[in-house]
Amino acid sequence: MLYFREEEKRVLHQFAESATDIAMAVYGRRRTGKTCLMMDFYNSFSEMNPCVYYQCTSLDYGSCLKDFIEVLKPMIPETTLLERMLSFREVFQYLSQIGIKGKIFILDEFPFLAKKSDNVAVEFQWIIDHGLGGNKLILLGSSLSFMKRQIGDREAPLYGRFNKVLELQPFSFQEVYQLFPHFEDAVAVYARTGGVAQYVMLYHRFESVEVGDRELFFHPNGSLFQEADNLLMQELREVSTYAGVLRAIGSGEKESGQIASRCGLDARAVFTYLNKLMDLNIVSLAENPLVEKKRNARYIISDFLYRFHFTFIEPRISMITTLREKAMPYILNHQYDEYLGFVYESIIRGQCYYYGLDGTLPFMPLSVGKWWGNIQECGEWKESEVDVIAYDERRLVAGECKYRTKAAGVEELERLKLKAQFLPTKGRELFYLIASKSGFTEELQKFRDPHVILIDQV
Repeated sequence: MLYFREEEKRVLHQFAESATDIAMAVYGRRRTGKTCLMMDFYNSFSEMNPCVYYQCTSLDYGSCLKDFIEVLKPMIPETTLLERMLSFREVFQYLSQIGIKGKIFILDEFPFLAKKSDNVAVEFQWIIDHGLGGNKLILLGSSLSFMKRQIGDREAPLYGRFNKVLELQPFSFQEVYQLFPHFEDAVAVYARTGGVAQYVMLYHRFESVEVGDRELFFHPNGSLFQEADNLLMQELREVSTYAGVLRAIGSGEKESGQIASRCGLDARAVFTYLNKLMDLNIVSLAENPLVEKKRNARYIISDFLYRFHFTFIEPRISMITTLREKAMPYILNHQYDEYLGFVYESIIRGQCYYYGLDGTLPFMPLSVGKWWGNIQECGEWKESEVDVIAYDERRLVAGECKYRTKAAGVEELERLKLKAQFLPTKGRELFYLIASKSGFTEELQKFRDPHVILIDQV
């Protein structure tokens, strides 16, 4: 069953029905369900039969071309000439010449084909410009670096050729919450999968998250045990170095110098690896929107599968291989509770625009992030953080997120107010937000102040 893809399906059908659109790019992180989406799209035309689907393989160009021709044979009476053709350009040109029209050609995993030759992207540039002859073309890709370059780089052959571009995103937390109605289960699944469709559905088939953990992560043959490592190998060279960078961040290092030192890399060379991981949406810069000068930038693993893997699984591969599920209580310990707190913060920050929409916040934020800096407490200066920052030109919300079994009370609000004194608010009206998994003390619930916002769970 295809979940939560109504908007994507609408865009695909809009492309199919357009009189002028002829080329479309669909891309996204591996395992987000691109092929499943395209099969749903393909099957929606089963009676009309306008779609031709071909999945490129990792074989050589000639083998891919031969396989593509085999897919075409049922729609062409005479195939002798077709079998002699030496390029996709010739094939599409021939289809146009013999009057094949109204078809939608879907090439899945197009980057596999394009990596076989530098000329493939140029070849498909010509096909889109001159060779479709009344047909349409959809190119799919999981290689984010390749697809982003073809779509956004002016020097790339396919730049400007796509009438529509669709990036398939992981499920949002709210969508995961619909599949796992118990809030703590939804947070736990999101913390391991980041909403990536295939991983979420793997958990969905188990009776509990704990059973899913045991079968997927804490078994040498589990589907997710080495998934992060396998994905790195598909995208990158020097995998061990990239894994070292991710392990450093997973262990708590945040700044480039700290990461380089932990990995044994040159302080300047580490940026090559960090930038590539950011291109792949695995790593990102932590957002501190109140600070204009980006000194001491902090890096985080933003893809939760990688974050979970390099925080808990990869450093303890030997223990898991030996003990399997018996290793779970030793690995998912107090550090895991901190990790869930980080995920909860991320969820609340992600909800802030919706809070602006439904009136939970008294305004629609222009920017959302977190803040870190120095505060003075008990006569001493120390570094501290505010979990949530959301603001517009005139107002600012400072928020704390508490993912624990204890209800949040007035002491959390007072501590937040203390830290907020050191925020560079630039004269904005200040509001305070407390988000708590376990609700609030009676004292805090009775606290009547229009500048205090309480959020129970999400």
